[in-house]
Amino acid sequence: MGNTVRSASVKSSLAGFERKMVIFNVIAIVTMAIHDSDHLRQASNMNYTMPIQVAVILLSAFLPLFASIWWATHGRLLWATAATAAVTGGVLVSLSFVHLIGVERIWKPLGDVFGMWGTSYWDMGVDGVSWVAFVGLAVTYSWLLVATIRIRRAVTATTT
Repeated sequence: MGNTVRSASVKSSLAGFERKMVIFNVIAIVTMAIHDSDHLRQASNMNYTMPIQVAVILLSAFLPLFASIWWATHGRLLWATAATAAVTGGVLVSLSFVHLIGVERIWKPLGDVFGMWGTSYWDMGVDGVSWVAFVGLAVTYSWLLVATIRIRRAVTATTT
């Protein structure tokens, strides 16, 4: 009977973690969509045609988030947390280099890959809307990264 009670408790804990991972990833998708929509707004306002590689870079960040939702709803929490942590951590690093520093300052050919977003936001002279979208994504993703790591640790402790 002890195993049954523990098993039910573990299943309940895991179900709670699964729900949280789905919610966290939906939040991540929404904030990423707001930020990427701002990129489209910037391009439109500056009469700029977004290169295909930039569109691919932007869209590729969504794939692990959707995969994480699928894994979370199919009982693969360690995979789900790994995907979410990789994307949120990767996006935070990318935001730092791409928007704050400008990758063209680090390595000129890489700046060309990012199109007009290879320069920093300061050099681009973006408006307040862009800064709000940027800061919103950075704050949200920082919180999501920490929350995802906590869930991963809890799942690992629960299942061992």
